[in-house]
Amino acid sequence: MNKILPIIFVIIFSGCSNHDIKFEKCADSMFVLTNELMKKRLPAEAKSTEVIEEFNLNSYSRKKEYAFYTALIKICELKHSEKPEQFDLDYK
Repeated sequence: MNKILPIIFVIIFSGCSNHDIKFEKCADSMFVLTNELMKKRLPAEAKSTEVIEEFNLNSYSRKKEYAFYTALIKICELKHSEKPEQFDLDYK
């Protein structure tokens, strides 16, 4: 019985972290796409590819400190709520 509780904890924890990984992948890809669009529409506002790649190397918790990135996560959460199966396939 004592072994069951840690196993359940690990399963729950890994499931939650897997969900965060998918949201991070989604937000990272949207961040890159948004910057590419900005390069075409507002070149002075766009960041270099190197800056974006460097930002994406930060931890998920660090990235969530930025309002723009948090907004991208909210968009990803909305995408997930609309079509969870497709979202899971897109961001494995």
